[in-house]
Amino acid sequence: MSSPFTPPDTELEIAGPSALELLWTNHRGTVFGGIGAAIVMLFIVLALIISSRNTIRGSETALSNATDEAGWRALISKYPRTPASADAMLLLAASLRNSGKLEESDALYSRFTETFPKNSLAVSGLIGRASNARVSNQTDLAISDYQQAAAGFPQSYGAPFVLFNNARLLAQQGKIEESKRIFQTIGTQYSGSVIAQSLAGSGAFRN
Repeated sequence: MSSPFTPPDTELEIAGPSALELLWTNHRGTVFGGIGAAIVMLFIVLALIISSRNTIRGSETALSNATDEAGWRALISKYPRTPASADAMLLLAASLRNSGKLEESDALYSRFTETFPKNSLAVSGLIGRASNARVSNQTDLAISDYQQAAAGFPQSYGAPFVLFNNARLLAQQGKIEESKRIFQTIGTQYSGSVIAQSLAGSGAFRN
């Protein structure tokens, strides 16, 4: 017979740990490790952001200070994938063409387009190569580069320009009908461009 001062057997039972306590006991090392990894990752991301900003600022300063081929080459080497490097490539390639170094200029224009395919000026690489071909009287090569530019960058600022130059070169070769079709394409697909409006005013779209 139990005494009134003796608690029931159920009250003598010790409650087990909760699920949360078990989770913490068994996995606290993992939790601390995850928090530590997240902190390290945060610092890495912040460091990359700061480094990227410093690189952009440095490249822009270098571009503003570069006035010759040596300066542009140094910028391209030190900041190879920055917007400033893209500008330096175009400036250097044009300078090389003016110096008569057409092969080196062609190589740099090609490298520019390959390195910066999403750049708003990416079409300029092919335009530059076409210009080099025209300078060296390689009309077929110029036409090929213009065609690649028109097909590869149809939404770019240079699309009407490359089509216009392509049509002119074809006309010079006596391919009048093909030239007319390209002029018509300019009128229909790029009607708002300056070139299309000039062609319309000149009557180039009339059959």
